[in-house]
Amino acid sequence: VPLYSKFLQALHRDCFGANPSALTRLLRSGPVAHLGSLTFSMFLLHAPIGQLFYKKAIATRLWGKPMSRGFFPVYLAIVVLSSHLVNECVIKSESVQRLAGGAARWLAAYTEGALQDRC
Repeated sequence: VPLYSKFLQALHRDCFGANPSALTRLLRSGPVAHLGSLTFSMFLLHAPIGQLFYKKAIATRLWGKPMSRGFFPVYLAIVVLSSHLVNECVIKSESVQRLAGGAARWLAAYTEGALQDRC
């Protein structure tokens, strides 16, 4: 069994134990859970925002040069804040959820079950 699988198995068992470890309590905490809810937005936004500050061709035109490594905490804060805004204003939007649901129903109707999970 790979080491990572053993770690996940032990962490899962610890979650349901009487006295969870400090790591389990940390991963269950509100701030960490909120960061977990932002991961999809972060995945979408980190590269385009990073290119604005670190890709040589783009950053040189915008800022005169790519940002230094010391700017990274600011970049990280911009990504987290942008992800929070996108999560709250777009992903949690009822109209976006209705649109996504409609797209999923359309795909299901026109793919004849080709997108179903099969064992």
